[in-house]
Amino acid sequence: MKKPIIICLAAVFCIVCTPPAHTTDSTVTIASFNIQVFGKTKAGKPAVMEVLADMITRFDVVAIQEIRNKSGTAIVKLESEVDALGSDYAVITGPRLGRTTSKEQYAFMYRTSTIEPVGDTYTYKEPGGTDPFHREPFIGKFRSRLGRFDFVLITVHTDPDEATAEICSLDTVLDDARIQYPDEGDFIILGDLNADCRYYNESEPNPIPGTLWLIPDTADTTVKSTVCTYDRIIITSEADEDHTGTSEVYRFDTVHDLTNTQAAKVSDHYPVYAEFFTYADTD
Repeated sequence: MKKPIIICLAAVFCIVCTPPAHTTDSTVTIASFNIQVFGKTKAGKPAVMEVLADMITRFDVVAIQEIRNKSGTAIVKLESEVDALGSDYAVITGPRLGRTTSKEQYAFMYRTSTIEPVGDTYTYKEPGGTDPFHREPFIGKFRSRLGRFDFVLITVHTDPDEATAEICSLDTVLDDARIQYPDEGDFIILGDLNADCRYYNESEPNPIPGTLWLIPDTADTTVKSTVCTYDRIIITSEADEDHTGTSEVYRFDTVHDLTNTQAAKVSDHYPVYAEFFTYADTD
């Protein structure tokens, strides 16, 4: 495993912090959330959709994993539920991916008044003769409408049984994204990496050189009784100047006063998010 580049940062982390349901001119919030088997069944549950919609409004852009809905109606319904709360959001959905008949999609849902896409999104193309990912990462560039912060999001949901190998392959994905966006320095890898417990040894050296893992290893991103930091946000060193120091787990169960049983109907994961300055970007 490659020797990591060490980056020092005075960060702020809390477990039950609640981001505001609106942004400020000086910051944007970027989140990742595995909604867990998000399809027609979950989209048909009003109480669950109410929590999900409110959750989305807490952030400027959310990378969503584990959409399982061939018709594509579930994510459209979620966007509609979010818009009904008073803020206009748009969604970009990737192709259905997976090695088996069980396919998943990624999506980026973003607040149109504060975030806009730059160019087209794309799915990482694995080099010929290789197959490192069960679900290839989904990649897109965005920028803040309120300042000069622009950034590339790389979202992925690793396969639990091959999480270590897939995480170690993310350096090649980052290299590819740098080629696709040669004038950009701010890259953010985020998703359900299964990066803890029996799937990944988080005490190993950083396998993605030149990056900083924002969600600490002590965080619990799981709704169930397990204490695992599966969900991560990883930034390149260039994006460090834009990070406000806030990186957190969003405890929707605490915010909505849900029992564990009620929370599990929403997802078995908590969202994770990080806050960035809109005016600090120099690359």
